[in-house]
Amino acid sequence: MQEIFQRGKILSTASEAVSRRGRPRSDEAHQAILKAALEEVFAVGFRALGIDVIAAKAGVGKATIYRRWPNKAAVVMDAFLAEVGPGTGFPRAPRAVDRIRMQMEAQSKAFRSKYGVLIKSLLGEAQFDPELAEAFRERWIMPRRRMAREVLEEAIQQGDLREDIDFDAAIDMLYAPIYYRLQIGTGPISEQYVRGIFEQVMSGLGRKEKTATARLKR
Repeated sequence: MQEIFQRGKILSTASEAVSRRGRPRSDEAHQAILKAALEEVFAVGFRALGIDVIAAKAGVGKATIYRRWPNKAAVVMDAFLAEVGPGTGFPRAPRAVDRIRMQMEAQSKAFRSKYGVLIKSLLGEAQFDPELAEAFRERWIMPRRRMAREVLEEAIQQGDLREDIDFDAAIDMLYAPIYYRLQIGTGPISEQYVRGIFEQVMSGLGRKEKTATARLKR
């Protein structure tokens, strides 16, 4: 039997050595899994996707995936977030209200891309898959709602918004129309449409004296 030494360990055969060298580890394995999950969910859809398919494409064992994620829904959402998340956060700007507008524009741009098709598909599947619904809510929706609230609080501190606003209602008014158009298809999610939502909501949430001044300037 041919024996091969590798980092102080003896591998019983050459084929075993090749097999171990061929499997990505740690961060490489993590990235390979995310890449495989995203490619496969685009190719076959969420419902037909299996952990075994992701594992085979990533070159890892299923156990490697389950050590990192509880189910395929969590894998797919993290794969989606790895691609879309960095570009849809709240950018820095002197005024918090501008941060909200810029983030809405960035998110709507993502929704106009192939990732919008994926979000629409995942939202549809989530109605019948509790694990996907939880993953979508906890990994995508809720973190962004928390960030949006922080920025709204910043806008209040800067004197641009009223202090008595209902944060949950404000966030719903800003983002629900975008998701509605994505799902129902009543019209394009254009920059003009998103800017209109932003301006109307901010007009209602703004301090009365600032709103009156803005109207006088028109």
